[in-house]
Amino acid sequence: MALLILVLGMLAVWLTEPYEPGSAMAVSAQPEGPKSAREDYAVILKSQIFWLILVSFYLCQLQTQLHSSQMNLMIIDQGVTKQTAAGIASVYAAGTIFGRIMCGLALDRYSTRVVTAISMGIPAIGFVLLGSSLDTLPVITTAMFLIGLSVGAESDLLCFIVARYFKLRIYGTTFGLVHCVSFLASASGGVAVSFTLARYDSFTPFLWVVAGSIAIGSLLFLLLPREGRFVKIG
Repeated sequence: MALLILVLGMLAVWLTEPYEPGSAMAVSAQPEGPKSAREDYAVILKSQIFWLILVSFYLCQLQTQLHSSQMNLMIIDQGVTKQTAAGIASVYAAGTIFGRIMCGLALDRYSTRVVTAISMGIPAIGFVLLGSSLDTLPVITTAMFLIGLSVGAESDLLCFIVARYFKLRIYGTTFGLVHCVSFLASASGGVAVSFTLARYDSFTPFLWVVAGSIAIGSLLFLLLPREGRFVKIG
């Protein structure tokens, strides 16, 4: 792993175009002059778009614990062996790679809000399949692949959607605030899944809860303004 990271890191540096002050690229990338943090926060927090993005991502990311610390337990709860669960986890990992590539291609070609809604909404289908009584290996594998697609896309979507609706001058501040929702959603989801496991001794109730929250959150992204019909915030 260390050697792989070293080689690919050096390759990335070698392929990166040098940044020269005064060049067209440098001038176009130059942000506007700084303002006080109080002014920036006021602009961001008064924005309806900011709160819409925040709530949408929160609802879509309540499922974070299910594909991180609880993933193998959740798959085993479907009635498969530990060895089978490990194999399904590899399909999930392949889904994250495929999802990241396809999301990147789509964002360059289609509406941001539509791509985000579809990408973030796909896991709802996966969790419905896992919550159903269709506990066959093909169904469970398909469900985890669908969940992986969204996980691969979500980190890129978070960066991209902030850049799409907010000016470069306040990008870092806005991204920091929106990114915090990932940790808040993960913590909330952890508490919720612990409660349902203690009460029902099964992941199924929480699977249906997150399927609903993801469906609502992904549809909320469609309420964002269309490209060309808004002025960037900040």
